[in-house]
Amino acid sequence: MGAVRGLQKKRIKLNKTMKKQPLFPKQKLYWPDNMEYFLTTSTYLHYPYFKEDNQKQIVLNKIKEVKQVLSVPVLAYSIAINHFHLKFFLELGKNITKIKNILHSGISREYRKRYKVPYEKFWQQARIFYIKDDEASWKISGYINGNLLKHREESTFEELKNNQFTSFWNFRKVYGDKEARRVIYNVIDISESAEGEIDINSLNKLVISKKPEPLPRAG
Repeated sequence: MGAVRGLQKKRIKLNKTMKKQPLFPKQKLYWPDNMEYFLTTSTYLHYPYFKEDNQKQIVLNKIKEVKQVLSVPVLAYSIAINHFHLKFFLELGKNITKIKNILHSGISREYRKRYKVPYEKFWQQARIFYIKDDEASWKISGYINGNLLKHREESTFEELKNNQFTSFWNFRKVYGDKEARRVIYNVIDISESAEGEIDINSLNKLVISKKPEPLPRAG
């Protein structure tokens, strides 16, 4: 009988302890230093906030601010009507928070100063992950640089070359027109969600013969 009462007391004590703790403790995100990162951010309900060049320029200005203020090398970027992709290198992983603040808070704040918005919420979601190897880096560079072709915001590589809202001009300059087109052709059909998030598993399965040195910064 005493043993049963002792067990009951232990259970009561354990239950009180569990009530003070969350059932699923929030995991602390880990952002490693000296790593390339890939960021995708989409607008709320995929609203086309960036249909006009002046609207896309707000995003591009904030990307430049990330580079200038935080000394972050920008490796690739693409700004579509309802989402944008950015690839960059971070010496200090903890600066992810500062980058998100400049981009997300900065873009929405600047946009609201100039244009009326139909929703209180501006962004749908943001996804960031670090790039683990050079092969993945190469594929992601191709995907970002060809993204405006994928979404038919541009129809030809010639138009893409002259579009300031993608880093294709730099990709082409570094690797040559033929190689730049080849890698984009290889990755452009990778599935993408409505939020602009790519299917990483499909990307990993792709085999691209040439694996060059990591891409120099895009300006």
